Amino acid sequence: MKVTALWRYPVKSLAGNEESQFAVDRRGPAGDRRWMVVDPQGNFLTQRQIPAMCRLQATTKAETLRLRHLDRDESMQLATPRGGNLRQVRVWGDECKALDAGDAPAQRLSAWLGQPVRLCYLPDHSERQVDLNYARPGDQVSFADGFPFLLCSETSLQVLMQVYGAALAMQRFRPNIVVAGAEPFAELQWRQLRIGEIEFEVVKPCTRCVIPSLDPATGERQRAVSKLLSEHCKLDGQVVFGQNLIHRDVGLLRCGDSVTVLA
Repeated sequence: MKVTALWRYPVKSLAGNEESQFAVDRRGPAGDRRWMVVDPQGNFLTQRQIPAMCRLQATTKAETLRLRHLDRDESMQLATPRGGNLRQVRVWGDECKALDAGDAPAQRLSAWLGQPVRLCYLPDHSERQVDLNYARPGDQVSFADGFPFLLCSETSLQVLMQVYGAALAMQRFRPNIVVAGAEPFAELQWRQLRIGEIEFEVVKPCTRCVIPSLDPATGERQRAVSKLLSEHCKLDGQVVFGQNLIHRDVGLLRCGDSVTVLA
């Protein structure tokens, strides 16, 4: 087995970037989901509430974040905040401190998304512990839903596409790591992996909401995809696709890295 694609998402629930390699730090892929869109009360927002978020793309270079509207000739750039207005934000049941990016980005994002929103950044000193039902004390995650990494299998998606009768973009499932060479859905049995030189615990199948049914090219919901997943990806009464991972090393992940099942 080997890694065939790597994805990083600088802003939670915005379109991400396929990369040939990325560094892994204590929170997961370096720079992954360090930014987040929130409502005026500090509650996280995703494509679940605002499907149009999939048509905004975020990229980073050095200390700069660039946001681009994929359906308009509009973009904006802003510097990573290193001080200023700390606010309480919420991701599912977690609360942590984040830096508000200011009024100008908030106004532009609000106009793009059609409702009042703010943009915030998770600074280095702000901690977010991974759920201790699955993790060790000290395991950290950024603004991802719950875990530092999500792994998906090409062969599992190929089975779904054969049933569906049309192509389905892997981006729908928002993985960080895509692998090839395994039997379809074999990932549901894995417990420990080595990818390149980094070891991972495989801690929990990824339960799925409405987001995989959204067409990444339009933001439109395709209910046939929800039906497909419900009929072919049920585990213990829940729709699942992919596996959540916690890394046990830092280093570098590259496309082409070998994937070894340790347990």
